[in-house]
Amino acid sequence: MPPHRSDRDWRVLLLAACLTIFWSGLAAQTGARDSARMQLSQLFQTLVNEKHFNGVMFVADDSGVVFQKVSGYARLGSRKKLHASSQFEVASVSKQFTAISILMLHEAGLLSLEDSLERFFPFFPYHGITIRQLLCHRSGLPDYLEFALQYCNDLEPISNKGLLQLMTIVRPEPESRPDTRFCYSNTGYAVLASVVETVSGMSFEDFVLRNIFEPLEMKHSRFYTEECLVPSVSTIGHRRNKSVYERDALSGVVGDKGIQTTAEDLYRWFFHLRTLVSDSSLAMAWTPQNCDMDECSNYGFGWRLTCDAQGNRLVYHGGLWNGNHCLMVYRPIDHTFLLFLSNWCNGAFQHRSDTVLEIMKCLHAAQDAAKNSPCDWPDPVK
Repeated sequence: MPPHRSDRDWRVLLLAACLTIFWSGLAAQTGARDSARMQLSQLFQTLVNEKHFNGVMFVADDSGVVFQKVSGYARLGSRKKLHASSQFEVASVSKQFTAISILMLHEAGLLSLEDSLERFFPFFPYHGITIRQLLCHRSGLPDYLEFALQYCNDLEPISNKGLLQLMTIVRPEPESRPDTRFCYSNTGYAVLASVVETVSGMSFEDFVLRNIFEPLEMKHSRFYTEECLVPSVSTIGHRRNKSVYERDALSGVVGDKGIQTTAEDLYRWFFHLRTLVSDSSLAMAWTPQNCDMDECSNYGFGWRLTCDAQGNRLVYHGGLWNGNHCLMVYRPIDHTFLLFLSNWCNGAFQHRSDTVLEIMKCLHAAQDAAKNSPCDWPDPVK
């Protein structure tokens, strides 16, 4: 007869079995993350060696940072190397900060998304435009990047207030009537920043500082100005031919651009969005707002929307300004988050986000043994 086991013996055996399963699962997850890091490292080295990538590549998920590496120089031809705390201008990635600022004021009951611009700027010569239309690029406003510079003094950057005054005086033709079609508009987001200023009673820069940067402890984030450059962390943008990008008067406009930050601060920002706005507001920002466009080629509030190869929603935005080039991508289904930040506009990381997403898909498949969904790791070099 088999020996009789006491309840205590069975409890010990059960605990041992559970610990075995736990440690096996942990080992599998650790091994999968190591494999992902190796794949991402190979991709990074390919970008550096073959495409001359100059910047930061950062990949994470809701469990933490998976990969972060830096290569290159804060100013090409100098000895000042980039590092993890280097600050890059993120150009149009700034638009998501503007959108969240508007949604914060909306949740506070200080404005409605259906409010007309005339409520805030009675003198503004473009009528029938709502806050919602500005957020999803259906305002039809003319793009100030196309007309404003001819009226500006390069020695004195134009402000958002100055841009509104200029448009009121010059009255350039709109791109279209409001809400007739999607038309990407930097002007629209500059105007939204001015709405934030009017409603909050403070500058847009101060509003973002007090309500976003400080609460989220984004200590390495600021709005670009010549006076605020910190030599140890600031970077300089370059053209494809390696020449330094000379700034003009339009750099003073914010809302559509203007934020200078680090990869880690952007990661902190993204994974703390729900501490700033409600789930419903964030879902609205990540929902296609243009019903006349495909859901996998659309725009929400401050973010572009597309799909990966499996049809999963991707929330993303790129940025290109004064020689700075960046890309932020988030996949909600598995919380994959990736960033490319560069101060040399040479196209080094273009079309490589798909490779990162495939690597992260395999990582999460390997970690989720319950789904038993094997995945072939992609070749990061191709």
